[in-house]
Amino acid sequence: MPRISAGSVAEHVARQEQAVFDAAIRLFTEQGYRAVTLADIAAEVGLARNSLYRYFPTKASILLQWFRNEMPELVQTSTELLEGDGPPARRIERWAVAQIDYAHRPEHQLIAELGQAAGDLDVDARAELAAGHEQLMAPFRAALAEAGLDGAELTATADLLWNAVLAQTRRELAAGDDPSGRAVLARCIDALVGPAPDPRRRRGAPGA
Repeated sequence: MPRISAGSVAEHVARQEQAVFDAAIRLFTEQGYRAVTLADIAAEVGLARNSLYRYFPTKASILLQWFRNEMPELVQTSTELLEGDGPPARRIERWAVAQIDYAHRPEHQLIAELGQAAGDLDVDARAELAAGHEQLMAPFRAALAEAGLDGAELTATADLLWNAVLAQTRRELAAGDDPSGRAVLARCIDALVGPAPDPRRRRGAPGA
């Protein structure tokens, strides 16, 4: 058993777990998730491979913990971008640009890898991932609702715009900055969301 350097066994375990986690995320972002093995992570922190299972049984479980850590900041950022003054279309455009810019950061690849590795997680963990995605999308859907969309129309618009953001993200990751593509995306948002609705002319109101 490794020598305990902390004040208690519990503190020692917490420190070791954090060291494993930090080393794993660093290796994932530097070398790529698929290229890194549990043995690589164990060697990085000076543990025997079988000792590593005490902290994280699989690479996917490390990604899940990273997602849990990232979620509060991601949700807060999305909320701040999508709430506030200004027409919903402009706020959605601001949010879409931030999503694309985030994809250029090395850690973004971990989100894509987590989706691919979901099969290595148990049912509860997969449900947690799905709930996290819904939480991230909630401010986006709320902005669409402010634009006067609801029901099936809101769902269809959310799906179309999200896939447009993903498509522009893939274009930029493959070929670099793409101002023309971003301009087209902005026009798509304008076409599907439109200007802020006049509160005096809500759907179903007399004269609407």
